[in-house]
Amino acid sequence: MARARPSGLLCHGRARVRARQGRWPDAQALPFADDSADAVLALHMLYHVGDIKATTKEMARVLRPGGILIASTNGDTDKQELDQLWARAAGDVLGIPEGPARVSLSSRFSLEKAPGYFGTAFEDIRVRKLPGTIELTDPAPIVAHLASYEAWADQWGVPFHENVSRAAEIAGATILAEGAFKIRCLGGVLACRL
Repeated sequence: MARARPSGLLCHGRARVRARQGRWPDAQALPFADDSADAVLALHMLYHVGDIKATTKEMARVLRPGGILIASTNGDTDKQELDQLWARAAGDVLGIPEGPARVSLSSRFSLEKAPGYFGTAFEDIRVRKLPGTIELTDPAPIVAHLASYEAWADQWGVPFHENVSRAAEIAGATILAEGAFKIRCLGGVLACRL
C-alpha cells in the first residue's frame, strides 16, 4: 500500500522513492519491482495519464498474484446538466442557439471505457456504479466547479469568465424557479485482479 508522507517519500512495502523537485514518479513507469504490491490505487487519475494502456500494463506489472487494482472514474453521463448549462451559457454569450461543449476530462477513461482498457491486463474486472443526485440551492458551487476548468479555457472558443457568469445567472434562475439546480452524477469503482 502506498501513502504520501510529509517528508516527500512515497512508501511501498520496503521500497521508498523520494519525490524530486516536487514531482512524483510517472504512473507509466512505476519505480517498483515486478510482483511487489498487494494493491494499486488509481482514483480519478487515469484520464490524466498520457498512455492509459501503458499505465494499465504497468499497474498489472507491480501487482503480486492475488493483488488488486482499485480504480475510480466518472461515467459518460456524469453531470450532464453542467454540460448543458455550459453550452446554453456559451450560446447566450456568443449569440447562437447552443455554444460549444465544455472539455470532458474523464471522457478518455470513463466508467464505460475502463473495462476495455483493463481487459488487456486483468481477467477479473468488477464494476460498481455509484449514481447520485446533487441538489444545489445556491449557484456558488456550480460557479466554483466551472471556474476550476480555466486551464482549458482556450479549447472552448468562448470568453471564459463571461460564460461562467452567464452560467451562474442561468443556475440562479433555475434555483428560483424550481427550488434547486439538480445534477445527476454517475461515478464508479472498478476492482480488478490478474
